[in-house]
Amino acid sequence: MLINWKHLFLSLLCSVMPVMNGYAAELQSRESIEHTAYMYAFEQVQMSYDNAQIVMEPLDRRLRLQACESTLVAFSNNRKIGLGKQTIGVKCNSPVAWTVYIPAKVKLFRPVVVVARPLAMNHIILKSDLKTVSLDIGSLRKGYIKNPQHIIGQQLKYPLAVGTVINPNSLKPQKIIQRGELIMLVATAGLMEVRMTGTALSDGSLGQRVRVKNLSSKRVVEGVVDGPGIVKVTM
Repeated sequence: MLINWKHLFLSLLCSVMPVMNGYAAELQSRESIEHTAYMYAFEQVQMSYDNAQIVMEPLDRRLRLQACESTLVAFSNNRKIGLGKQTIGVKCNSPVAWTVYIPAKVKLFRPVVVVARPLAMNHIILKSDLKTVSLDIGSLRKGYIKNPQHIIGQQLKYPLAVGTVINPNSLKPQKIIQRGELIMLVATAGLMEVRMTGTALSDGSLGQRVRVKNLSSKRVVEGVVDGPGIVKVTM
């Protein structure tokens, strides 16, 4: 008997396809899981930030999960979703309970002050030393400066390379009085004011307390730096 192999192959294919289609229909699509996670993160982030970007890592293409008959539920173990790295969970309750965790990153771009040219340690910040660029502030764990005007005149604690983000911990107030410097010691008592010459016994920034030796009386007093070369003492 002759066998029509072409007819047999087509018959077998037609019998297998419904089974394959039935199996595919029982799987939860990766897209639906990712969409559920994204919308949850988006709604949470929108409550705290404007124009934030959410980047979700795609699920493994090999993932096979039974289709969920109940509504997919997204959640986070954090009380609120902030900037930076996050993990979003998506779970199904029936007919088979399963949970998937999706890594995500929340980005928020804002103007940030960076170094425009190489700067040395103890350098006094000038306007020309700075420029503003748009960066993801969620990745700036050490902090950042928004307005360059706020740090002009401050001093660097350590060297900074071009493009480095300036954070508050890299700055210190400028020393406007140096140890051993001759300064004007201004003593006030009510409406009376007396000016004397003294020697600073330590470096000092604006508003900082320093010890000064009165050159006339040889007494050591403590006062507050009131400006370049000026220390005020209240009697």
